[in-house]
Amino acid sequence: MMSSLQSQIPNNRYNSGQGDTVIIGDRTVPRDHTQCLPDHIQPGVRILFIGINPGLRSAEVSHHYAGHSNRFWKLLYESNCVPVPLTYHDDWRLPEWGYGLTNIVERPTTGIHELTMVDYTKGRKTLLVKIRRYRPKIMAVLGITIRNALYPTNTHTPSGEKTITHQSRVGLQNEKFGGAAVFVLPNPSGRNAHYSFDQMLNLFRQLRNLSKKL
Repeated sequence: MMSSLQSQIPNNRYNSGQGDTVIIGDRTVPRDHTQCLPDHIQPGVRILFIGINPGLRSAEVSHHYAGHSNRFWKLLYESNCVPVPLTYHDDWRLPEWGYGLTNIVERPTTGIHELTMVDYTKGRKTLLVKIRRYRPKIMAVLGITIRNALYPTNTHTPSGEKTITHQSRVGLQNEKFGGAAVFVLPNPSGRNAHYSFDQMLNLFRQLRNLSKKL
């Protein structure tokens, strides 16, 4: 059986393009609109929020969770994780409250279907370096896809072909990563129809309560 990660499109559809443009998926966009997003992490971070990778809009405006339908900033405020309403323009402010922002994969795409196993494997190694450097108490991973990339389980098909299977569970995980507790949140993208806003909000509140205990 093919895993959720292995079923992603295998070819890398992010290429150098020509001159001042690059091709991402089926779109040609200005080269300076595809810059990798900067991390916002400072020593002493309590919760490090980890996204999958930047969408095109986030890459274009150089801010995290900038998609028009992304619910991250509303969830952050309504769960009382921050005391004031924020937008993607305020992403650099999260360290004020002991939070950090990063992604497991740096390169922007139109969707996660364009990411490959190579992207996730490389991203996992880079993320581990960040976790060991900043030592957050909690890794808040925004999407089960990230959880699956952190904890792949090797199995074999009846024909002997090696594959990867995953668990899909939100909330606090049994396993740590780099010494940090791992809490899985649903992907806040508006494309995620598997969780309602209220379900996501409940999990953000659980994360906030957990951070007070650690």
